[in-house]
Amino acid sequence: MSADKVWRIENERQRSLAIVDACEMAAVLGLDWSARAYPNGATVRDAGQARRLLPILEAVAAPLSHGTDVTLPRTDDAPELRAWDAVIYGNGERTGIELESRLTDTQATVRRINLKRRDDPVDHFVLAIADTRHNRRVLAEFSSLFAALPRLRTASVLKALREGRHPPTGIILV
Repeated sequence: MSADKVWRIENERQRSLAIVDACEMAAVLGLDWSARAYPNGATVRDAGQARRLLPILEAVAAPLSHGTDVTLPRTDDAPELRAWDAVIYGNGERTGIELESRLTDTQATVRRINLKRRDDPVDHFVLAIADTRHNRRVLAEFSSLFAALPRLRTASVLKALREGRHPPTGIILV
């Protein structure tokens, strides 16, 4: 590659950048070049999660209401990037809901949830976990990590919501 072309690329005077040129420039700098392709269009990337959360939110009855992707309150000047998957409001109380599609790193999951609950103390908390063979096995094998969250019957939680009551804190399978 010529020095002129390198100058044009570095000074944003080159209208396009070929993958071969990017790889060559990266190699000279001792770097590996990589790229990723993402689907475009209206594809919903969290459609599976939304489908599992929907029955819970559809059960919410007056005087309760709900919101999704509810950002945690700011604690300093930095923007808060964390959010509850859903929050149920009403009767002067709030229920935070987190949905886990696949339990992989259980310690990280518990740590993330505990930090959210510390930074935005909700009155009730429901950890909804996808009802899969893998997740049931992980819950059974690592039950001590989730000891602070009792297992609840999903039907009981949905019944409470249909009756306009906040559910107790715990874990449900959805």
